[in-house]
Amino acid sequence: MRRSAALYGILGLVLLSFGLVDYFISSGFRLFVWVNLICGIFAIILWITSSRSELSSITTGRSARYGANAVIYSAAYIGLLVAINYISTLHHTRLDLTAEKVYSLSSQSVNVVKGLQKPLKLYGFFQGGENPAARELYETFAYYSPKLTYELVDPDKHPELAERFKVSVMGTTHMQYGGDNGEGTNVTELNEEALTNAIIRATRSSKKVVEFLDGHGEADPDDAETQSGYGAIKKDLEGEGYEVRKLELAQLPKVPDDANLVIVAGPIKPLGQHEFDSLNDYMKHGGRMIAMYRPQRPDNPIDEAAMVKLAGDWGVKVGNDIVVDQVVRLFEGPALGLNPLVQTYGEHPITKDFKQRTVFAMSRSLSAEPDLKHGLTVTPIAKTSETSWAEVDLDTLFRQQKAELTAKDTRGPITVVMAVDGNLEQLGWGKGDARMVVFGSTEFADNQYVATFFNRDFFINSADWLTGEENSISIRPRSIRASRFRLTTAQFSIVFAFAVLFLPEMLLIAGIVVWWERRN
Repeated sequence: MRRSAALYGILGLVLLSFGLVDYFISSGFRLFVWVNLICGIFAIILWITSSRSELSSITTGRSARYGANAVIYSAAYIGLLVAINYISTLHHTRLDLTAEKVYSLSSQSVNVVKGLQKPLKLYGFFQGGENPAARELYETFAYYSPKLTYELVDPDKHPELAERFKVSVMGTTHMQYGGDNGEGTNVTELNEEALTNAIIRATRSSKKVVEFLDGHGEADPDDAETQSGYGAIKKDLEGEGYEVRKLELAQLPKVPDDANLVIVAGPIKPLGQHEFDSLNDYMKHGGRMIAMYRPQRPDNPIDEAAMVKLAGDWGVKVGNDIVVDQVVRLFEGPALGLNPLVQTYGEHPITKDFKQRTVFAMSRSLSAEPDLKHGLTVTPIAKTSETSWAEVDLDTLFRQQKAELTAKDTRGPITVVMAVDGNLEQLGWGKGDARMVVFGSTEFADNQYVATFFNRDFFINSADWLTGEENSISIRPRSIRASRFRLTTAQFSIVFAFAVLFLPEMLLIAGIVVWWERRN
């Protein structure tokens, strides 16, 4: 009976402990709590009623000393945990161990927030002044800079703030940069990309102008519907704070003085001599340009002779070919592909820490001119795989859908993007420098392919380098994020009780019973 009484006391303490833990941690599912408390109290009462005569001897014997030591060790352990938690509050660090970094910002967002020069406050206007998703997102931004703070506002209780910040839609985030008298902007979308782009627009002192050459069948930045349009990349550029315009160079004496970047996206018709001279003169005066090319197709001939010559004048030879690579399809084996993947990049600010995949559909090969002018630096920054080659027999490829690596072709890796940096003083054209990025593919950044892999990041990083915004070169927020499973309070309580407490409790009780039986 004495052995059973002591066992009742131990089991009673275990049941009470687990019941109290669940009571203070989980606010729902009280059945687990009451069952443990009632059973625990009942077991302790059995132990007390069965062991009255031994209670006095327990407090003075060897077991009392062991008990005192256990209390001291337990107190020391609890004190250590308290000290560790206190130190962690002074040196706060977040670790995201998820494979897709679901709980972390992209490198672009982190760089933008860390680069804040003035205080930035986010005002989130939500029903009742509360939104868990918004709070979590704001906290993630605020973690990276003490200059960023946030406040959730109920527009019904504070209509003066809604009126002051011109908020008319519930769920709007207002950004106030530089204090109450600083710049302000409103964002209606609640996601990382929208907030990051809004911060960029709010913190940039002026917009930089991007001119798309027009009038020769180039990809249209106003076309957001067709696959060949450039409407998506225009939206991305505007989100980064650029002003995008069309350039009718044939009707102008020269490239506008306020143009920070000129993009020539695969002209089909020939450029006039005046347009060619204007672009060349623009570059010789420190211009910035993205030149993109299309392959020659027998069924759809194009004339890019002027643009090929322009690239050649600046050290880049554009091949009259198309890059072919092998693709492997399930149950079909290797086949020819005109959309080669790229994951090999050169050393350059555009591709610094860039290890992601890109796809260059319908691309011509690029190489450096054999006799570069003194002052020109030409850098290959994107190459296809070793299984690729530059096919020169375009007639057979497009008419018969066949291609074979021959002695006339160029074996891979094939360069599909090159960066040019020209020292104007060494070239004898003045002071400063000129920059150009040459893409062998125009489809690389069209509506069909710009969102494929990391094409968008590569293109906008190129624009950032050309316009002197090298601090903005980064990997941008992805629109597809890992899904999260959310539980209600009651559901969490049930999961916590059974998964965190019930199973360990049963194992502990079984262990105590086995130990007790073996001991006696």
